Amino acid sequence: MKKYLLSLVLTFLVAVSVLLGGTAPAEAGDFVQVADTGVLQLKSNEKWEKEYRTKMGDVKIRFRNLANAKDDKRYHLIIWWRDPGGRKYVRVANGYSPKNKFGYAFKVFHDNSTGRVYFAMDAHGRLVLYGYDTFAGKLEMYVDSINYYSPLPLPEMFVREDGDLELSFNNVERTANPTRYRLFWDKERNWFGYQDLNVPVYYDVPATYDDTVYDTSVHEAKTIYEGVD
Repeated sequence: MKKYLLSLVLTFLVAVSVLLGGTAPAEAGDFVQVADTGVLQLKSNEKWEKEYRTKMGDVKIRFRNLANAKDDKRYHLIIWWRDPGGRKYVRVANGYSPKNKFGYAFKVFHDNSTGRVYFAMDAHGRLVLYGYDTFAGKLEMYVDSINYYSPLPLPEMFVREDGDLELSFNNVERTANPTRYRLFWDKERNWFGYQDLNVPVYYDVPATYDDTVYDTSVHEAKTIYEGVD
């Protein structure tokens, strides 16, 4: 009887997880962080550029603060991709990011289990995770922090001890219990799945964000990177 009741409880919990939009956790991943730029405070016409080589191919990223550009196209982001054994890079992303008074930060992650490369673009209030899909032949936005609920304003991404990624939200002072989501690569869906790691009760959280401590304008844009066709 006890075993039967336990089975019913477990079935109910799995059903609730699906209804709430979560995805059943997969096996632990094998992500490593290969770069962290910190906040890029680029001067007028200054650029940051970096190349990363993997078994799936090579990626090169350039981010430039454009001189005399409008605020909605202040930064120019270009990403190139080169297939293994290829001689020339092919441009796979060419677009703009709006002015941000705090600057931008990039983290680059490599998934050792699949060979894929991803980069997180952090605008101090909004974070997006991009990666090049070698099968589709295009850049994909896999994660956008505004699609994950949190009463706290500042997202960040890092590699967990189990080898998966984590999207975590905190306040400026880092005094609150963070809102946390585990992100893992779902091979069947060929996309990222997530696991909600939060207890659904929050205390002492401000009802509104304080726009004096971070840039609220990043939430109003369609994304913090607008590509050019």
